[in-house]
Amino acid sequence: MTINNPTSIILSNERRAELVQIATDLSIIVGRKIPLFFDKAYENLVHDPTVPPLQSGLLHDDQGIVYEIGTLSKILAPALRIGYMMGNDCSFLNAMIQKTSDVGFSAPLITQEIASYLLDHHVQRQIDTVNEGYRQKAGAVKVWIDEQLGDVISACSGGKAGFYFYLTFDGIQTTEDSAFFKYLSRTTGDLAIDGPDTDKNPRVIYLPGEFCVHPQGDLVEIGKRQLRLSYGFEEVERIREAIELMSEAVNYAKR
Repeated sequence: MTINNPTSIILSNERRAELVQIATDLSIIVGRKIPLFFDKAYENLVHDPTVPPLQSGLLHDDQGIVYEIGTLSKILAPALRIGYMMGNDCSFLNAMIQKTSDVGFSAPLITQEIASYLLDHHVQRQIDTVNEGYRQKAGAVKVWIDEQLGDVISACSGGKAGFYFYLTFDGIQTTEDSAFFKYLSRTTGDLAIDGPDTDKNPRVIYLPGEFCVHPQGDLVEIGKRQLRLSYGFEEVERIREAIELMSEAVNYAKR
């Protein structure tokens, strides 16, 4: 993935070229082409101007093994549901085109025409506008994370591309059965914290890190102290309120 989900870590141009070389060498060793797929769903959402322009993996492909998979749902409109794959003209790519046509698994033609028009006439302005909005949000959210949660955060990634921050807490668990989660979901059983069933106190939704790691992998334990926080949808003031509630949840979990 160019922009990892959930961590929003960016695949560097150097690492991308290295991956292509690894797949190329392996293809030569085994005597057949081994395809390498790059997921570029969030690639147009690099909103930190200090990040070097990203290069296509196709620039390093001498064996015809690199394919890039993208989508328009992140930069134009989620409802368009249009994805695409790019690669060298080959039997595999032709088979994918044929299969897509056979099963009818593609957007309606009118939707494709709308997307085509937007790409031809408005896409760069749209990308610039979207990234400017995310850049402002990311900056504000990072300030609030540092102010409200800085004392209990041991690692923080994201805020440069896409619309996520991935936080690792120091000594605070974020799992569904944790005190932190119960406070934010208002399921502590304490009426003063939760509010009445008919009118719950404000809640915060996040993705617990336990769902972002392999259940039998090496990151299970650290995943219990991690979470993904999105700044993509809500307005900044609502996000500020959410982070303040997360600070309250930290204090509750420390009891």
